Amino acid sequence: MTRLIRFRTQSILLSAVAVMLIAPALDAQVVLKSKIQPETKRVTHVENSTKQILTLNGMDIETETTQFIVVHSSTGARAADGTLQSVEAIKKFQQELKLPGINVSFDSSNPNKQAPLPQLEPLLDVLRAVSKLKTTYTFNKSDKLVKVGGVEEALKELDPAVRKTLDHMNPDSLKEKWQNLFETLPAKPVQVGDKWEHTSVNKLEAGQVLTVKRQYTYTGTIEQGGTTLHKVTTKSLEVSLTQDNPPEGSQAKLSEAKLKVAKGTGQLLIDVKRGLTVQATDSLQMTGPLKMEINGMSFDGQLDLTIATKSTVQDD
Repeated sequence: MTRLIRFRTQSILLSAVAVMLIAPALDAQVVLKSKIQPETKRVTHVENSTKQILTLNGMDIETETTQFIVVHSSTGARAADGTLQSVEAIKKFQQELKLPGINVSFDSSNPNKQAPLPQLEPLLDVLRAVSKLKTTYTFNKSDKLVKVGGVEEALKELDPAVRKTLDHMNPDSLKEKWQNLFETLPAKPVQVGDKWEHTSVNKLEAGQVLTVKRQYTYTGTIEQGGTTLHKVTTKSLEVSLTQDNPPEGSQAKLSEAKLKVAKGTGQLLIDVKRGLTVQATDSLQMTGPLKMEINGMSFDGQLDLTIATKSTVQDD
């Protein structure tokens, strides 16, 4: 009898120890997936920069771009049929473009400022239109994005030839971009040390497509401003740049590019309770040979391109 009691006591103690050992592992699992939150308002600050050195015929052509954008977003209540709408409006748009021997700047607070050269006015016309963007995203009851509206209205005043270079801003392209971004984080629970890969496809101007394969690693939590945030680090693995459908009449076309990642790191800070990535940073440098066709002539060259982005989200 004594042995039986002792055995039961030992079993209970071992079970208790097992629970104590297993519980932390279970608690460490977390779902990072983004969520659509009805009846919320947020402000996003976006900083973008690019630095490009294109070498053709032994000549280096350097260009730099910096952008600062403030976006206000408002998500309403669910409709009776379960659909949900979120509206994003650009409130501030600033861009500085450095070309060889000339700078072009744009500020939405002074949108009518003229370009230093008449040939650059179409570029400013695009920025003027973009700075007025008010985009409506419609989700179904399963939170799948089904419609993007407002873009075509904002761009309708642009010259038709210019609009053809902005295929990356049409509703279908924006739907693809949003879905691709939404799928960055896994739907299944993860724990510290878990890794996964995701390939982002980014449509650029003039039919160019930048594809980047990244590795993501969940590294745990940090405290920021009294809030527990979950941190994911990123490493760029592969990159490709193509131009399959240049605009009709374009004098320059990218025929081939064999680029490799020189450097590529970033991080995501995620508020799991709100299902929201509150900060995302990324810096990617790609280098390699390419071929271009300019006015029907073929040129071999080298590209050194660095793209850095940072976005920060706050409740409004």
